[in-house]
Amino acid sequence: MRHIAYVTAEIGLTTAVPTYSGGLGVLAGDHVKAAADVGLPLIGVTLFYKQGYGMQSVDVYGEQHLDFPLCDPADVLEDTGEIVQIELEAEIVRIKIWRRWVRGRHGHGVPVLFLDTDVDGNSPVWRPVSNLLYGGDVLNRLRQEAVLGLGGYEAIKALGYNEDLYAHLNEGHTALFAAAMLKDIGSVAETRKRVHFTTHTPVPAGFDRFDHRDVQRIVGLHVPPKVAHLGGTETLNMAWLAASLAERVNGVSVINARVANPLFTAPHLSEGRAGPLEIEPLTNGVHFDTWVAPEMGALFDYHLHGWRDNHEVLHHIGGVDPEAFSRARRRAKVELLEYANGMTQLGFDPDVLTIGFARRMASYKRANLVFRNLDRLIGLAGGKLQILFAGKAHDKDSEGRKLVRDILAMSHKLRGELRIGFLTNYNMWLGHKLTAGVDVWLNNPVRPLEACGTSGMKAALNGVPNLSVLDGWWAEGCVDGWNGWAIGQDEETRNDDRDAEALYQSLEDRVLPTYYGDKAAWRKMQMAAVATAPQFSARRMVLDYATKYYGWKHARAYIAHGEAPEPKILEIKHK
Repeated sequence: MRHIAYVTAEIGLTTAVPTYSGGLGVLAGDHVKAAADVGLPLIGVTLFYKQGYGMQSVDVYGEQHLDFPLCDPADVLEDTGEIVQIELEAEIVRIKIWRRWVRGRHGHGVPVLFLDTDVDGNSPVWRPVSNLLYGGDVLNRLRQEAVLGLGGYEAIKALGYNEDLYAHLNEGHTALFAAAMLKDIGSVAETRKRVHFTTHTPVPAGFDRFDHRDVQRIVGLHVPPKVAHLGGTETLNMAWLAASLAERVNGVSVINARVANPLFTAPHLSEGRAGPLEIEPLTNGVHFDTWVAPEMGALFDYHLHGWRDNHEVLHHIGGVDPEAFSRARRRAKVELLEYANGMTQLGFDPDVLTIGFARRMASYKRANLVFRNLDRLIGLAGGKLQILFAGKAHDKDSEGRKLVRDILAMSHKLRGELRIGFLTNYNMWLGHKLTAGVDVWLNNPVRPLEACGTSGMKAALNGVPNLSVLDGWWAEGCVDGWNGWAIGQDEETRNDDRDAEALYQSLEDRVLPTYYGDKAAWRKMQMAAVATAPQFSARRMVLDYATKYYGWKHARAYIAHGEAPEPKILEIKHK
Protein backbone atom coordinates (compact mmCIF):
# COMPACT_ATOMS: atom_id res chain seq x y z
CA MET A 1 0.00 0.00 0.00
CA ARG A 2 1.03 3.62 -0.48
CA HIS A 3 2.95 5.38 2.30
CA ILE A 4 3.66 9.10 2.40
CA ALA A 5 6.73 10.26 4.29
CA TYR A 6 6.14 13.79 5.57
CA VAL A 7 9.67 15.08 6.15
CA THR A 8 10.24 18.21 8.23
CA ALA A 9 13.17 19.69 10.15
CA GLU A 10 10.90 20.69 13.03
CA ILE A 11 7.48 19.66 14.29
CA GLY A 12 5.23 21.05 16.99
CA LEU A 13 3.02 18.32 18.37
CA THR A 14 2.95 19.33 22.05
CA THR A 15 4.97 21.45 24.45
CA ALA A 16 6.30 18.19 25.92
CA VAL A 17 8.35 17.52 22.80
CA PRO A 18 10.70 20.50 22.19
CA THR A 19 11.14 20.03 18.44
CA TYR A 20 9.73 23.30 17.08
CA SER A 21 10.69 26.97 16.99
CA GLY A 22 7.71 28.67 15.36
CA GLY A 23 5.16 28.57 12.58
CA LEU A 24 6.94 26.07 10.31
CA GLY A 25 7.10 23.44 13.04
CA VAL A 26 3.63 24.05 14.43
CA LEU A 27 2.22 23.89 10.90
CA ALA A 28 3.93 20.51 10.48
CA GLY A 29 2.33 19.28 13.70
CA ASP A 30 -1.09 20.42 12.54
CA HIS A 31 -0.53 18.69 9.19
CA VAL A 32 0.20 15.39 10.91
CA LYS A 33 -2.78 15.73 13.29
CA ALA A 34 -5.19 16.50 10.46
CA ALA A 35 -3.78 13.58 8.45
CA ALA A 36 -4.54 11.34 11.41
CA ASP A 37 -8.09 12.72 11.61
CA VAL A 38 -8.88 11.91 7.98
CA GLY A 39 -6.98 8.62 7.86
CA LEU A 40 -4.10 9.50 5.55
CA PRO A 41 -1.29 6.90 5.38
CA LEU A 42 1.30 9.43 6.50
CA ILE A 43 4.56 8.92 8.40
CA GLY A 44 6.24 11.95 9.95
CA VAL A 45 10.04 12.13 9.81
CA THR A 46 11.99 14.68 11.85
CA LEU A 47 14.90 15.10 14.28
CA PHE A 48 14.81 14.92 18.07
CA TYR A 49 16.37 18.00 19.64
CA LYS A 50 17.17 17.24 23.27
CA GLN A 51 17.85 20.92 23.98
CA GLY A 52 15.05 22.28 21.82
CA TYR A 53 15.10 25.91 20.73
CA GLY A 54 15.73 27.40 24.17
CA MET A 55 13.69 28.43 27.21
CA GLN A 56 13.34 32.22 27.20
CA SER A 57 13.68 34.64 30.09
CA VAL A 58 14.21 38.41 30.06
CA ASP A 59 16.29 40.41 32.53
CA VAL A 60 15.60 43.89 33.98
CA TYR A 61 17.36 45.48 31.00
CA GLY A 62 15.08 43.74 28.51
CA GLU A 63 17.82 41.40 27.33
CA GLN A 64 16.64 37.96 26.24
CA HIS A 65 18.37 34.93 27.73
CA LEU A 66 17.91 31.36 26.54
CA ASP A 67 18.52 28.24 28.62
CA PHE A 68 18.74 24.83 27.00
CA PRO A 69 17.68 22.15 29.48
CA LEU A 70 17.92 18.57 28.31
CA CYS A 71 14.75 16.63 27.47
CA ASP A 72 15.24 12.88 27.69
CA PRO A 73 13.51 11.30 24.67
CA ALA A 74 12.61 8.27 26.79
CA ASP A 75 10.33 10.56 28.83
CA VAL A 76 8.23 11.68 25.87
CA LEU A 77 8.74 9.19 23.03
CA GLU A 78 8.48 5.46 22.35
CA ASP A 79 11.72 3.58 21.81
CA THR A 80 11.39 1.61 18.59
CA GLY A 81 14.51 -0.40 19.44
CA GLU A 82 15.88 0.38 15.99
CA ILE A 83 19.21 2.00 15.18
CA VAL A 84 20.21 2.60 11.56
CA GLN A 85 23.79 3.09 10.45
CA ILE A 86 24.93 5.28 7.60
CA GLU A 87 28.39 6.27 6.43
CA LEU A 88 28.85 10.03 6.64
CA GLU A 89 32.08 12.01 6.61
CA ALA A 90 34.07 8.76 6.30
CA GLU A 91 32.68 7.28 9.50
CA ILE A 92 29.72 5.12 10.47
CA VAL A 93 27.05 7.26 12.15
CA ARG A 94 24.47 5.50 14.31
CA ILE A 95 20.98 7.03 14.33
CA LYS A 96 18.46 5.93 16.92
CA ILE A 97 14.78 5.98 15.95
CA TRP A 98 12.21 7.15 18.46
CA ARG A 99 8.51 7.31 17.67
CA ARG A 100 5.37 9.08 18.80
CA TRP A 101 1.91 8.08 17.59
CA VAL A 102 -0.56 10.81 16.74
CA ARG A 103 -4.10 9.50 17.03
CA GLY A 104 -6.87 11.05 14.97
CA ARG A 105 -10.47 11.67 15.89
CA HIS A 106 -11.53 8.23 14.66
CA GLY A 107 -8.57 6.27 16.01
CA HIS A 108 -6.29 6.29 12.98
CA GLY A 109 -2.65 6.52 14.00
CA VAL A 110 0.10 8.47 12.26
CA PRO A 111 3.61 7.58 13.45
CA VAL A 112 6.16 10.39 13.75
CA LEU A 113 9.77 9.18 13.68
CA PHE A 114 12.33 11.21 15.65
CA LEU A 115 15.99 10.69 14.71
CA ASP A 116 18.70 11.00 17.36
CA THR A 117 22.49 10.86 16.96
CA ASP A 118 23.28 11.10 20.69
CA VAL A 119 24.14 7.41 20.66
CA ASP A 120 27.04 5.43 22.12
CA GLY A 121 29.63 4.77 19.45
CA ASN A 122 29.22 8.04 17.58
CA SER A 123 32.17 10.43 17.45
CA PRO A 124 32.25 13.78 19.29
CA VAL A 125 31.45 15.42 15.94
CA TRP A 126 28.27 13.46 15.25
CA ARG A 127 26.95 12.65 18.70
CA PRO A 128 25.65 16.18 19.47
CA VAL A 129 24.51 16.97 15.90
CA SER A 130 20.79 16.64 16.60
CA ASN A 131 20.78 18.14 20.10
CA LEU A 132 19.89 21.76 19.30
CA LEU A 133 17.25 23.01 16.87
CA TYR A 134 18.95 25.17 14.21
CA GLY A 135 22.06 25.16 16.38
CA GLY A 136 25.74 25.20 15.53
CA ASP A 137 27.58 26.42 12.46
CA VAL A 138 26.87 25.84 8.79
CA LEU A 139 28.57 22.43 8.83
CA ASN A 140 26.43 21.30 11.74
CA ARG A 141 23.36 22.38 9.75
CA LEU A 142 24.54 20.25 6.83
CA ARG A 143 25.09 17.32 9.17
CA GLN A 144 21.59 17.78 10.64
CA GLU A 145 20.08 17.76 7.16
CA ALA A 146 22.07 14.66 6.30
CA VAL A 147 20.67 12.85 9.33
CA LEU A 148 17.15 14.09 8.56
CA GLY A 149 17.18 13.24 4.86
CA LEU A 150 19.56 10.31 4.39
CA GLY A 151 19.02 8.89 7.87
CA GLY A 152 15.28 9.49 7.64
CA TYR A 153 15.06 7.44 4.47
CA GLU A 154 16.93 4.58 6.13
CA ALA A 155 14.61 4.83 9.15
CA ILE A 156 11.56 4.54 6.90
CA LYS A 157 12.98 1.35 5.42
CA ALA A 158 14.04 -0.08 8.77
CA LEU A 159 10.51 0.24 10.15
CA GLY A 160 8.87 -1.20 7.05
CA TYR A 161 7.16 1.96 5.80
CA ASN A 162 8.83 2.00 2.38
CA GLU A 163 6.19 0.06 0.45
CA ASP A 164 5.02 2.23 -2.47
CA LEU A 165 6.73 5.20 -0.83
CA TYR A 166 5.97 8.83 -1.65
CA ALA A 167 7.51 11.88 0.03
CA HIS A 168 6.28 15.33 0.99
CA LEU A 169 9.25 17.60 1.70
CA ASN A 170 8.39 20.47 4.07
CA GLU A 171 10.98 23.16 3.23
CA GLY A 172 14.42 22.75 1.68
CA HIS A 173 16.03 21.36 4.84
CA THR A 174 14.58 18.00 3.78
CA ALA A 175 16.02 17.75 0.26
CA LEU A 176 18.44 14.91 1.02
CA PHE A 177 15.50 12.58 1.64
CA ALA A 178 14.64 12.91 -2.05
CA ALA A 179 18.32 12.44 -2.91
CA ALA A 180 18.26 9.15 -0.98
CA MET A 181 15.16 8.07 -2.90
CA LEU A 182 16.90 8.97 -6.15
CA LYS A 183 19.85 6.73 -5.24
CA ASP A 184 17.46 3.77 -4.91
CA ILE A 185 15.19 4.61 -7.85
CA GLY A 186 17.99 5.60 -10.21
CA SER A 187 16.04 8.12 -12.30
CA VAL A 188 15.23 11.79 -11.72
CA ALA A 189 12.03 11.45 -13.75
CA GLU A 190 10.82 8.46 -11.73
CA THR A 191 11.84 10.08 -8.42
CA ARG A 192 9.84 13.18 -9.29
CA LYS A 193 6.70 11.08 -9.62
CA ARG A 194 7.03 10.21 -5.94
CA VAL A 195 8.11 13.55 -4.42
CA HIS A 196 6.25 16.76 -3.61
CA PHE A 197 7.94 19.88 -2.21
CA THR A 198 6.46 22.73 -0.16
CA THR A 199 8.42 25.97 0.06
CA HIS A 200 7.64 28.64 2.65
CA THR A 201 10.57 30.98 2.03
CA PRO A 202 9.89 34.25 0.13
CA VAL A 203 13.49 35.52 -0.12
CA PRO A 204 16.70 33.94 -1.49
CA ALA A 205 18.51 34.49 1.83
CA GLY A 206 16.11 32.03 3.45
CA PHE A 207 17.48 29.05 1.49
CA ASP A 208 20.17 26.84 3.00
CA ARG A 209 23.30 26.80 0.81
CA PHE A 210 26.37 24.64 1.25
CA ASP A 211 29.80 24.64 -0.38
CA HIS A 212 30.10 21.69 -2.75
CA ARG A 213 33.43 20.67 -1.21
CA ASP A 214 31.75 20.34 2.19
CA VAL A 215 28.87 18.44 0.62
CA GLN A 216 31.17 15.90 -0.99
CA ARG A 217 33.25 15.52 2.17
CA ILE A 218 30.25 14.90 4.41
CA VAL A 219 27.61 13.22 2.21
CA GLY A 220 29.39 12.59 -1.08
CA LEU A 221 29.00 8.82 -0.81
CA HIS A 222 25.21 9.31 -1.10
CA VAL A 223 25.02 12.57 -3.04
CA PRO A 224 27.55 12.51 -5.91
CA PRO A 225 28.41 15.75 -7.71
CA LYS A 226 25.93 15.10 -10.52
CA VAL A 227 23.08 14.99 -7.97
CA ALA A 228 24.41 17.82 -5.82
CA HIS A 229 24.59 20.06 -8.89
CA LEU A 230 20.82 19.75 -9.25
CA GLY A 231 20.87 22.27 -6.43
CA GLY A 232 23.18 24.65 -8.33
CA THR A 233 26.76 24.59 -9.53
CA GLU A 234 28.17 27.43 -7.40
CA THR A 235 26.74 26.14 -4.12
CA LEU A 236 24.21 23.48 -3.20
CA ASN A 237 20.90 25.33 -2.72
CA MET A 238 18.79 22.83 -0.79
CA ALA A 239 15.50 24.32 -1.94
CA TRP A 240 16.62 23.97 -5.55
CA LEU A 241 17.65 20.37 -4.94
CA ALA A 242 14.24 19.62 -3.46
CA ALA A 243 12.48 21.34 -6.37
CA SER A 244 14.66 19.50 -8.90
CA LEU A 245 13.54 16.16 -7.47
CA ALA A 246 9.85 17.04 -7.02
CA GLU A 247 7.16 16.73 -9.64
CA ARG A 248 5.34 19.80 -8.32
CA VAL A 249 6.09 22.57 -5.82
CA ASN A 250 3.69 24.68 -3.80
CA GLY A 251 3.83 27.83 -1.72
CA VAL A 252 1.73 28.19 1.42
CA SER A 253 -0.56 31.04 0.35
CA VAL A 254 -1.51 32.70 -2.93
CA ILE A 255 0.87 35.61 -2.37
CA ASN A 256 3.65 33.34 -1.11
CA ALA A 257 3.46 31.22 -4.28
CA ARG A 258 3.64 34.34 -6.46
CA VAL A 259 6.60 35.73 -4.55
CA ALA A 260 8.43 32.39 -4.47
CA ASN A 261 8.03 31.71 -8.18
CA PRO A 262 10.95 33.93 -9.32
CA LEU A 263 13.22 32.13 -6.85
CA PHE A 264 12.87 28.89 -8.84
CA THR A 265 13.53 30.07 -12.39
CA ALA A 266 16.99 28.52 -12.83
CA PRO A 267 16.82 26.74 -16.23
CA HIS A 268 17.85 23.33 -14.90
CA LEU A 269 14.80 23.24 -12.58
CA SER A 270 12.56 22.95 -15.66
CA GLU A 271 14.59 20.30 -17.46
CA GLY A 272 12.56 17.21 -18.22
CA ARG A 273 9.25 18.98 -17.55
CA ALA A 274 6.47 19.90 -19.96
CA GLY A 275 7.07 23.59 -19.23
CA PRO A 276 8.69 25.95 -16.72
CA LEU A 277 8.48 24.97 -13.07
CA GLU A 278 5.60 26.92 -11.49
CA ILE A 279 5.10 27.38 -7.76
CA GLU A 280 1.47 26.57 -7.07
CA PRO A 281 -0.55 28.02 -4.17
CA LEU A 282 -1.94 25.79 -1.43
CA THR A 283 -2.77 27.85 1.62
CA ASN A 284 -1.96 26.50 5.08
CA GLY A 285 -4.54 25.66 7.72
CA VAL A 286 -4.70 24.99 11.46
CA HIS A 287 -5.86 21.96 13.44
CA PHE A 288 -9.12 22.97 15.06
CA ASP A 289 -9.13 20.47 17.94
CA THR A 290 -5.66 21.69 18.95
CA TRP A 291 -6.31 25.42 18.79
CA VAL A 292 -9.91 25.95 19.85
CA ALA A 293 -10.24 27.29 23.40
CA PRO A 294 -12.03 24.89 25.77
CA GLU A 295 -14.74 27.52 26.34
CA MET A 296 -15.33 28.02 22.62
CA GLY A 297 -15.09 24.31 21.87
CA ALA A 298 -17.76 23.54 24.46
CA LEU A 299 -19.97 26.28 23.00
CA PHE A 300 -19.61 24.87 19.48
CA ASP A 301 -20.20 21.31 20.72
CA TYR A 302 -23.49 22.34 22.31
CA HIS A 303 -24.87 24.56 19.55
CA LEU A 304 -23.17 23.30 16.37
CA HIS A 305 -23.31 19.52 16.52
CA GLY A 306 -20.79 17.77 14.29
CA TRP A 307 -18.53 20.78 13.71
CA ARG A 308 -15.37 18.88 14.68
CA ASP A 309 -15.78 16.47 11.77
CA ASN A 310 -17.46 18.90 9.38
CA HIS A 311 -15.94 22.34 9.87
CA GLU A 312 -18.44 23.91 7.48
CA VAL A 313 -20.99 23.71 10.31
CA LEU A 314 -19.21 26.74 11.81
CA HIS A 315 -20.77 28.85 9.06
CA HIS A 316 -23.95 28.58 11.16
CA ILE A 317 -22.34 30.40 14.10
CA GLY A 318 -24.90 33.18 13.72
CA GLY A 319 -27.52 30.83 15.13
CA VAL A 320 -25.68 30.36 18.43
CA ASP A 321 -27.20 31.98 21.51
CA PRO A 322 -25.52 35.42 21.54
CA GLU A 323 -25.25 35.67 25.31
CA ALA A 324 -23.70 32.21 25.54
CA PHE A 325 -21.21 33.23 22.84
CA SER A 326 -20.22 36.38 24.72
CA ARG A 327 -19.83 34.47 27.98
CA ALA A 328 -17.50 31.96 26.35
CA ARG A 329 -15.41 34.74 24.83
CA ARG A 330 -15.27 36.52 28.20
CA ARG A 331 -14.09 33.38 30.00
CA ALA A 332 -11.27 32.86 27.53
CA LYS A 333 -10.19 36.48 27.92
CA VAL A 334 -10.31 36.45 31.71
CA GLU A 335 -8.22 33.28 31.84
CA LEU A 336 -5.54 34.82 29.62
CA LEU A 337 -5.44 38.07 31.58
CA GLU A 338 -5.19 36.22 34.88
CA TYR A 339 -2.07 34.57 33.54
CA ALA A 340 -0.74 37.84 32.11
CA ASN A 341 -1.24 39.66 35.41
CA GLY A 342 0.43 36.85 37.28
CA MET A 343 3.46 37.16 35.01
CA THR A 344 3.67 40.96 34.68
CA GLN A 345 1.80 42.56 37.61
CA LEU A 346 0.50 45.21 35.21
CA GLY A 347 -3.19 44.98 36.11
CA PHE A 348 -4.62 44.01 32.74
CA ASP A 349 -8.34 44.79 32.77
CA PRO A 350 -10.85 42.43 31.07
CA ASP A 351 -13.09 45.41 30.26
CA VAL A 352 -10.38 47.05 28.13
CA LEU A 353 -9.78 46.24 24.46
CA THR A 354 -6.84 43.81 24.43
CA ILE A 355 -4.68 43.40 21.34
CA GLY A 356 -2.37 40.42 20.93
CA PHE A 357 0.86 40.16 18.95
CA ALA A 358 2.80 36.90 19.26
CA ARG A 359 5.20 35.33 16.78
CA ARG A 360 8.85 34.69 16.14
CA MET A 361 10.81 37.90 16.73
CA ALA A 362 12.07 38.53 13.20
CA SER A 363 12.66 42.07 11.93
CA TYR A 364 10.29 41.84 8.94
CA LYS A 365 7.38 41.04 11.26
CA ARG A 366 7.80 44.51 12.84
CA ALA A 367 6.71 43.76 16.40
CA ASN A 368 7.49 47.37 17.36
CA LEU A 369 5.59 49.09 14.52
CA VAL A 370 2.78 50.13 16.86
CA PHE A 371 5.31 52.31 18.76
CA ARG A 372 6.37 54.25 15.65
CA ASN A 373 4.60 57.45 16.79
CA LEU A 374 4.13 57.38 20.56
CA ASP A 375 2.15 60.62 20.75
CA ARG A 376 -0.30 59.28 18.19
CA LEU A 377 -0.57 55.95 19.97
CA ILE A 378 -1.08 57.42 23.43
CA GLY A 379 -3.59 59.92 22.10
CA LEU A 380 -5.84 57.29 20.57
CA ALA A 381 -5.40 54.75 23.37
CA GLY A 382 -6.66 57.01 26.16
CA GLY A 383 -7.12 54.21 28.68
CA LYS A 384 -9.10 52.20 26.11
CA LEU A 385 -6.33 49.91 24.88
CA GLN A 386 -3.83 47.36 26.23
CA ILE A 387 -1.41 45.15 24.29
CA LEU A 388 0.12 41.75 25.00
CA PHE A 389 3.28 40.63 23.21
CA ALA A 390 5.12 37.32 23.10
CA GLY A 391 7.89 35.99 20.92
CA LYS A 392 11.31 34.45 20.94
CA ALA A 393 14.35 35.54 18.93
CA HIS A 394 17.02 33.12 17.76
CA ASP A 395 19.99 33.45 20.08
CA LYS A 396 22.20 34.70 17.22
CA ASP A 397 19.63 37.15 15.81
CA SER A 398 20.71 40.56 17.12
CA GLU A 399 17.82 42.38 15.42
CA GLY A 400 15.29 39.98 16.93
CA ARG A 401 16.80 40.42 20.37
CA LYS A 402 16.57 44.18 19.92
CA LEU A 403 12.83 43.87 19.21
CA VAL A 404 12.41 42.16 22.58
CA ARG A 405 14.36 44.98 24.27
CA ASP A 406 12.26 47.63 22.50
CA ILE A 407 9.00 46.10 23.69
CA LEU A 408 10.21 45.81 27.28
CA ALA A 409 11.47 49.39 27.18
CA MET A 410 8.07 50.61 25.99
CA SER A 411 6.33 48.62 28.70
CA HIS A 412 8.30 50.57 31.31
CA LYS A 413 8.16 53.93 29.52
CA LEU A 414 4.39 53.89 28.95
CA ARG A 415 3.37 52.50 32.32
CA GLY A 416 0.47 54.57 33.61
CA GLU A 417 -0.54 55.60 30.07
CA LEU A 418 -0.77 52.31 28.18
CA ARG A 419 -0.43 48.74 29.46
CA ILE A 420 2.16 46.86 27.42
CA GLY A 421 2.91 43.31 28.55
CA PHE A 422 5.58 40.93 27.28
CA LEU A 423 4.96 37.29 28.13
CA THR A 424 8.16 35.24 28.10
CA ASN A 425 8.90 31.79 26.70
CA TYR A 426 6.46 31.83 23.79
CA ASN A 427 5.43 28.23 23.04
CA MET A 428 2.41 26.27 21.86
CA TRP A 429 0.65 26.54 25.23
CA LEU A 430 1.07 30.31 25.42
CA GLY A 431 0.17 30.69 21.75
CA HIS A 432 -3.07 28.83 22.46
CA LYS A 433 -3.93 31.13 25.37
CA LEU A 434 -3.14 34.29 23.41
CA THR A 435 -4.97 33.47 20.18
CA ALA A 436 -8.02 32.46 22.20
CA GLY A 437 -8.01 35.20 24.83
CA VAL A 438 -7.28 38.56 23.22
CA ASP A 439 -9.94 40.71 21.56
CA VAL A 440 -8.04 41.55 18.35
CA TRP A 441 -5.10 39.80 16.69
CA LEU A 442 -2.47 42.17 15.28
CA ASN A 443 -0.17 41.28 12.39
CA ASN A 444 1.89 43.87 10.52
CA PRO A 445 4.68 42.24 8.50
CA VAL A 446 6.40 43.83 5.55
CA ARG A 447 4.26 42.69 2.63
CA PRO A 448 4.86 40.29 0.83
CA LEU A 449 7.28 38.56 3.24
CA GLU A 450 4.66 36.77 5.37
CA ALA A 451 4.52 33.20 4.08
CA CYS A 452 1.08 32.53 5.57
CA GLY A 453 0.62 33.61 9.21
CA THR A 454 -1.35 30.74 10.76
CA SER A 455 -1.65 32.37 14.21
CA GLY A 456 -4.32 34.64 12.77
CA MET A 457 -6.30 31.58 11.68
CA LYS A 458 -6.24 30.28 15.25
CA ALA A 459 -7.51 33.61 16.50
CA ALA A 460 -10.36 33.64 13.97
CA LEU A 461 -11.43 30.13 15.02
CA ASN A 462 -11.84 31.48 18.56
CA GLY A 463 -13.89 34.50 17.53
CA VAL A 464 -10.99 36.98 17.51
CA PRO A 465 -11.04 39.43 14.57
CA ASN A 466 -7.74 40.08 12.81
CA LEU A 467 -6.19 43.52 12.31
CA SER A 468 -3.57 42.76 9.70
CA VAL A 469 -1.59 43.81 6.67
CA LEU A 470 -3.01 42.13 3.56
CA ASP A 471 -0.35 39.46 3.35
CA GLY A 472 -0.31 35.67 3.65
CA TRP A 473 -3.65 34.08 4.47
CA TRP A 474 -5.31 37.39 5.44
CA ALA A 475 -5.16 38.60 1.84
CA GLU A 476 -7.45 35.65 1.05
CA GLY A 477 -9.61 35.65 4.18
CA CYS A 478 -10.16 39.33 4.95
CA VAL A 479 -13.55 40.88 4.32
CA ASP A 480 -12.64 44.33 5.60
CA GLY A 481 -15.01 45.54 8.30
CA TRP A 482 -16.88 42.21 8.49
CA ASN A 483 -14.48 39.65 10.01
CA GLY A 484 -11.67 42.05 10.89
CA TRP A 485 -9.75 44.90 9.33
CA ALA A 486 -7.04 45.45 6.75
CA ILE A 487 -4.08 47.66 7.57
CA GLY A 488 -3.35 49.76 4.49
CA GLN A 489 -3.76 48.44 0.99
CA ASP A 490 -1.58 46.15 -1.08
CA GLU A 491 1.67 48.12 -1.04
CA GLU A 492 4.80 46.00 -1.45
CA THR A 493 7.51 48.48 -0.56
CA ARG A 494 8.59 48.89 3.05
CA ASN A 495 7.46 52.19 4.56
CA ASP A 496 7.09 51.97 8.34
CA ASP A 497 5.74 55.50 8.71
CA ARG A 498 2.98 54.86 6.16
CA ASP A 499 2.02 51.51 7.64
CA ALA A 500 2.09 52.78 11.24
CA GLU A 501 -0.24 55.62 10.29
CA ALA A 502 -2.59 53.12 8.59
CA LEU A 503 -2.53 51.05 11.79
CA TYR A 504 -3.34 54.10 13.96
CA GLN A 505 -6.17 55.13 11.66
CA SER A 506 -7.69 51.65 11.78
CA LEU A 507 -7.50 51.62 15.57
CA GLU A 508 -8.92 55.09 16.02
CA ASP A 509 -11.61 55.12 13.35
CA ARG A 510 -12.76 51.51 13.24
CA VAL A 511 -11.45 49.10 15.87
CA LEU A 512 -12.00 51.12 19.05
CA PRO A 513 -15.43 52.50 17.99
CA THR A 514 -16.61 48.98 17.08
CA TYR A 515 -15.43 47.44 20.34
CA TYR A 516 -16.83 50.19 22.60
CA GLY A 517 -19.92 50.83 20.51
CA ASP A 518 -22.88 48.56 19.83
CA LYS A 519 -22.14 45.24 21.59
CA ALA A 520 -24.31 43.37 19.10
CA ALA A 521 -22.24 44.74 16.21
CA TRP A 522 -19.00 43.72 17.96
CA ARG A 523 -20.36 40.22 18.59
CA LYS A 524 -21.41 39.98 14.94
CA MET A 525 -17.81 40.67 13.91
CA GLN A 526 -16.52 38.05 16.34
CA MET A 527 -18.95 35.52 14.88
CA ALA A 528 -17.90 36.48 11.36
CA ALA A 529 -14.32 35.64 12.35
CA VAL A 530 -15.46 32.15 13.36
CA ALA A 531 -17.33 31.75 10.08
CA THR A 532 -14.09 32.51 8.23
CA ALA A 533 -12.21 29.66 9.90
CA PRO A 534 -13.43 26.60 7.91
CA GLN A 535 -11.63 27.80 4.78
CA PHE A 536 -8.39 27.76 6.77
CA SER A 537 -8.50 24.43 8.56
CA ALA A 538 -5.70 21.87 8.49
CA ARG A 539 -8.31 19.32 7.43
CA ARG A 540 -9.04 21.27 4.27
CA MET A 541 -5.30 21.69 3.76
CA VAL A 542 -4.37 17.99 3.99
CA LEU A 543 -7.31 16.96 1.83
CA ASP A 544 -6.10 19.43 -0.79
CA TYR A 545 -2.63 17.90 -0.61
CA ALA A 546 -4.13 14.42 -0.77
CA THR A 547 -6.12 15.05 -3.93
CA LYS A 548 -3.65 17.32 -5.75
CA TYR A 549 -0.33 15.73 -4.82
CA TYR A 550 -0.70 12.43 -2.93
CA GLY A 551 -2.96 10.69 -5.44
CA TRP A 552 -5.54 9.78 -2.78
CA LYS A 553 -8.77 9.23 -4.72
CA HIS A 554 -11.02 9.03 -1.67
CA ALA A 555 -10.26 12.46 -0.21
CA ARG A 556 -12.89 14.37 -2.19
CA ALA A 557 -15.61 11.91 -1.17
CA TYR A 558 -14.59 12.45 2.42
CA ILE A 559 -14.73 16.23 2.26
CA ALA A 560 -18.03 16.13 0.40
CA HIS A 561 -19.81 13.78 2.77
CA GLY A 562 -17.92 14.16 6.04
CA GLU A 563 -17.55 10.40 6.34
CA ALA A 564 -14.38 8.47 7.11
CA PRO A 565 -13.10 6.36 4.19
CA GLU A 566 -12.92 2.59 4.50
CA PRO A 567 -10.21 1.76 7.04
CA LYS A 568 -8.78 -1.03 4.89
CA ILE A 569 -7.71 1.55 2.30
CA LEU A 570 -5.83 3.63 4.84
CA GLU A 571 -4.33 1.09 7.19
CA ILE A 572 -0.63 1.59 7.91
CA LYS A 573 1.33 -1.58 8.48
CA HIS A 574 4.12 -1.24 10.99
CA LYS A 575 6.79 -3.45 12.40
